[in-house]
Amino acid sequence: MATIQDALAAAVRHHQGGQLAAAARIYRRILEIAPDQPDALHLLGLVARRAGQWAAALRLIARALRIDPAMAETRLNLGNLLRDQGHAAGAVATYRHAIALRPDFAAAYENLGGLQRGLARLTDAEHACRRAVKLAPGRVEGHAGLANVLQECDALPDAIAAYARALALDPAHIAVCNNLGIALRGLDKTGSGAEAAAAWHRRAVALDPYFAAGYSSLGLALQEQRRLEVAADAHARAVAVDPGFAGAYANHGNSRLNQNRPDEAIAGFRRAVAIDPASPDARRNLGMALLVAGRFEEGWREYEWRLRCKDAPTQAVMPKPRWAGEPLDGRRILLHGEQGLGDALQFCRYIPLVAARGGRVILGLPAALERVMAGLPGVERFVSGQLPTDAFDLHLPMLSLGEVFGTQMDTIPHRVPYLSAEPELAARWGERLAGLSGLKVGIVWAGSPTHGNDKNRSIGLAPFARLAAIPGISLVSIQKGPTEGQAANPPGGFPLLNLSPDIRDFADTAAIMAGLDLVVCVDTSVAHLAGALGVPVWVMVPFAPDWRWMLDRDDSPWYPTMRLFRQDRPGSWNNAMDRLEQALRSHAAHSTHTRTGPSDMPILAPVSWGELLDKITILDIKAERITDADKLANVRREREALIAVTAQADTTRSEVATLIDNLRAVNTTLWEVEDEIRDCERAKDFGPRFVELARQVYHTNDRRAALKRDLNRLLGSELVEEKSYQAY
Repeated sequence: MATIQDALAAAVRHHQGGQLAAAARIYRRILEIAPDQPDALHLLGLVARRAGQWAAALRLIARALRIDPAMAETRLNLGNLLRDQGHAAGAVATYRHAIALRPDFAAAYENLGGLQRGLARLTDAEHACRRAVKLAPGRVEGHAGLANVLQECDALPDAIAAYARALALDPAHIAVCNNLGIALRGLDKTGSGAEAAAAWHRRAVALDPYFAAGYSSLGLALQEQRRLEVAADAHARAVAVDPGFAGAYANHGNSRLNQNRPDEAIAGFRRAVAIDPASPDARRNLGMALLVAGRFEEGWREYEWRLRCKDAPTQAVMPKPRWAGEPLDGRRILLHGEQGLGDALQFCRYIPLVAARGGRVILGLPAALERVMAGLPGVERFVSGQLPTDAFDLHLPMLSLGEVFGTQMDTIPHRVPYLSAEPELAARWGERLAGLSGLKVGIVWAGSPTHGNDKNRSIGLAPFARLAAIPGISLVSIQKGPTEGQAANPPGGFPLLNLSPDIRDFADTAAIMAGLDLVVCVDTSVAHLAGALGVPVWVMVPFAPDWRWMLDRDDSPWYPTMRLFRQDRPGSWNNAMDRLEQALRSHAAHSTHTRTGPSDMPILAPVSWGELLDKITILDIKAERITDADKLANVRREREALIAVTAQADTTRSEVATLIDNLRAVNTTLWEVEDEIRDCERAKDFGPRFVELARQVYHTNDRRAALKRDLNRLLGSELVEEKSYQAY
């Protein structure tokens, strides 16, 4: 008759061969004979775990340990079970108990290190993995686990070396092949690095054609090489292999977004969110795709998930309540930056609206913005460092203002300027610009190198040489950052006034812009500053743009004086520069006036301020409603010229801004009434409706005249338009 040990050995052979049902039958027979046999309880618990029977597995393994508490292997598997069920603290304690029972237990160190890596306890994780490698240098799992931790620590060269040691032990280890590719791509995202990474990802999927993570990683490497369609195919393959792989759907969405196919991107992100509703990255990216498509309501809502992403700013979570848009009634609200300087410059337009709801606004932003925002209406205090929590009552990240105010495409607060240059500072910088002839064009060729998309947006100084050769153009460097030194020795020696070394902060840049005719720049904070100042600005935008520039338009709903020059294909600026050069040549040829300072912009045809602002509101309406490209270009050119003149008046005052809004509404009514009158004219319908519309014209014009008079009074206009009508 076979002994229990013989039966146990037979069951283990079945277990190791994958015949779990047969193994389970023998384990149960053993337990019928010996209910307290710890090995049978332990191994039957492992079979239950493989079958997804978590409660049964936990019960069996815990019972085995009550019978024999010194079984280190059993305690290791209990830790694995707790880990898989999300009981991290219990799993850590159980792994440590297993190590206490067997100090040379390399597998326990490996699992402990992997769990601590998932908990972001990277120092502890590295220590555990290094101990595992020291105890068992011939086990591939130890080297692979250490490599994973080092990669998480961003120690990529060391991680790559550890992956290489793991592959020397097992060249066919699929996960290590894939992770080595990820590390190589992280170390060098240029063509060579991405190509080396892609080779390892291809090896991983060749070893296992059903390895979904490998296909998705391959897609990411191909995206770095700008092979966007092939990348999308790789992500699609990952989804086909594993339809429940939320990350693959999200990556497919990213690849489509990089191809400017937002509808397909949105579909991919929605599928990822349906599988994993709590995935912050997928939901944030869904928000960006919706925003780039102009679907603001849902876009703002989903974009709020950015604050839960791994790279969220530390101040995303505050010990004070978050403002939801309710009346503030004198409470102090901290509006804080969270991403780049350009975001703060774009969204500070909302501050007067926050103040209008009764808020005492405290701005928490980098010091470089303090002087340029000093005159912003509604700011009570500017803070660039730590702020005690008792100094404010509520808070809000600045990019959340769009969602709080329910901003839609047609309700963007787009009146400019909402920032202004210091007059004395502008005059001093104007002296530096005074010797230039022709159109004075400020240029910026690079953003911050730490920006995640900098390789796609920065172009260097050399491409601007062709602009310097245009007759009637003088270029001025207002570039700051690591590349500003290029201005000291421009490629080919083209003429360039280099103001960069003397620019201290954005107030200096704003003051220089007051004396420029145009700013030409890449997508960086300078573009937002120029737009906020109402300075004409031409921005070079990558093929796959940041969400705020949207798609298929050469203007921006955020900045009326901005014009966009988009790449026609990823990685190539040639066509965009050709179009920009042609536009600048035309602009220089037709220019009859250049600026030498903020006061050197006389109204060449004298009119009252009310009449000028009335004209601008009409141009606002035309810019929204005219679709003919040539006509639209003329409208924008005229509007840019008039907006520049308004820099001489304080149009940001709340009472002035309200009158301008009312004037725009009145002119919108007139536009619509006159359209309807023309419809009647075409139909030869001169009945009661025609009479009603005709009467509405003069009633509305009276309201228009009153608004212009109020604007003239508030702005101290020397010229005042008068009307003389018979009473009615």
